[in-house]
Amino acid sequence: MHPRALRHLSLPNTTLPWLAALLASVLVLPLSAAPVYVTIGTGALNGVYYPTGGAICRLLNEDNSQNRLHCTVQSTAGSLANLVALAKGDIQLALIQSDVLYQAAHGSGPFAGQAPNDQLRSLFRLHQESLTLLASATSNITTLADIEGKRVDLGSPDSGDRAASQALLEAMGWQESSFAVPPVASPGNRLEGLCNGTLDAAFLVAGHPNQGIGDLTGRCKARLIPIEGEQIDKLLKQHPYYQRSRIGANLYPGQTGGVNTFAVTAELVALASLPEETVRTVRDVLTNNLKQFTRLHPALTTLTLESMQADDIIPPHPGMQDAQPSLLPESLSPSEAVATSDTQPTAVDESAGEMGAPSPEGAPATQSEHTPGATLPTSSAATATEPAASPVLEGAAVEQGGKLTGTAAPSPSALTSGEQPAQTIPPAEPAPSSAAPTGDIAPAQ
Repeated sequence: MHPRALRHLSLPNTTLPWLAALLASVLVLPLSAAPVYVTIGTGALNGVYYPTGGAICRLLNEDNSQNRLHCTVQSTAGSLANLVALAKGDIQLALIQSDVLYQAAHGSGPFAGQAPNDQLRSLFRLHQESLTLLASATSNITTLADIEGKRVDLGSPDSGDRAASQALLEAMGWQESSFAVPPVASPGNRLEGLCNGTLDAAFLVAGHPNQGIGDLTGRCKARLIPIEGEQIDKLLKQHPYYQRSRIGANLYPGQTGGVNTFAVTAELVALASLPEETVRTVRDVLTNNLKQFTRLHPALTTLTLESMQADDIIPPHPGMQDAQPSLLPESLSPSEAVATSDTQPTAVDESAGEMGAPSPEGAPATQSEHTPGATLPTSSAATATEPAASPVLEGAAVEQGGKLTGTAAPSPSALTSGEQPAQTIPPAEPAPSSAAPTGDIAPAQ
């Protein structure tokens, strides 16, 4: 337009505020459009924390063209390591056992003598993780009381496994000296003694179904032992961060009945300093895609919006509250459309569970039980160390020593998060909408 023509151009007064708001939104758009990167600290590659983090990142990354949030998953040594990494800023989100989270917030347990951590904030409460007692095939252990005096692995020092088993010992009136000293296990292989005869029993905290437990029950004929009785009832009354739990029947070879025990919950946690906008994005993506999220691993299938409401162990993050209304006119607000559960990938075939085996009959899932996802196949000793694929992170490269390699391959026998090397998964490309999500762990061949 010729400059002279501008002198004759007039705009209605009602247009000027609208135009000013439009120009303001255009000017700030490049700054607000900067991508945000978050890393979730999880646990062992063949546990449930790792694929749970992968499921969260998958949903966030599928929608990052709208939310600008890029998510990666990091395998860690578990809850305590995640708290350290969170404090250092190495990760922005973390999965933490509820008992460890309580102890960190109150300066108790492994944090005794330290100041309570008042910077932790909760986002969501996720799946249950049961304290699981495994007995070797050659032991005569059939009840919890039978382990006294036996060679029992209580979990790696300063691990979530040890925190839960220590609470059990105190409830039972036992000391570590109540058990025979087990042999020193090689790193990354602490439960192999259940197979080679050097261990009678072992404790671990695990979501179910679990690939490593499937290997031990199939290849080595290890057995799940109930954790129940009057002392356990008292323990649950004293510590609200523990819950009664029942491991569903037919999840593992030879395990035809449900197994009573108690459990912690996996809590999605951040620091108070994490921006509220980032937390709101995580909140909205998970809640709007809840059905898809619960299909990405059998341990997540019983989650509901109500059950995911974080309890009062630590304060909720401010970003979990409703966002402040926009000051721009509604017609100028940027579209932040979030995919709903109506646009999910094809549902998982209910005839197959985490391990790709037929789902057992006669084992209905309840909120108080771990959902029976599948019967885990028996692994042969010759092939037990073969890599396990992770469809939740399918196609993602693993960063090791600065080089990109193939998908991470966990060791089936390494069940505790304290025995796994750190692995970082770069953001994966969004999965095609036609791809049906499956369990995170492929069966051992």
